Amino acid sequence: MKIRCFLAALAMLTSMSAWADWDPALEAREQAQREAAQKAERDKQRQIQKMQSDANAKYNKELMDSKRKTLGAAAQGKSDAEVSKLYDAKIKKDTDAAYKGADEAKSALSSGQGAAAMKSTTGKSMKEIQNMSEAELEAWSKEMEKKYSK
Repeated sequence: MKIRCFLAALAMLTSMSAWADWDPALEAREQAQREAAQKAERDKQRQIQKMQSDANAKYNKELMDSKRKTLGAAAQGKSDAEVSKLYDAKIKKDTDAAYKGADEAKSALSSGQGAAAMKSTTGKSMKEIQNMSEAELEAWSKEMEKKYSK
């Protein structure tokens, strides 16, 4: 029993020295500094998020203004979703018309008088031009530029 009491007393004495180095005021200051750093980081992240949100809102407003300007009177009194739908339809219609025009031009230059005029002017048929590599096309383009420009 005496040995147990001695060991318990010895354990208490050795643990007291560990408590001697502990400074509760220093711990409180360090905890306050950690909390302040965390709060500053949260504030910084909120500010970054707000800047991103503001930039996205500005971009979206400018985009919708551009779409409304392109559509003109057709966009008057319409919601943003309706304007976007009208704009997409207009772009699709314009793109389809451009592709159709390009296909018609290609067809005209690939057959009949168009093909003969193309061959006599450029020395190449439409099929030959379409089958050229990028390097050949670039060289031929420069040759045509020299031949037909001042």
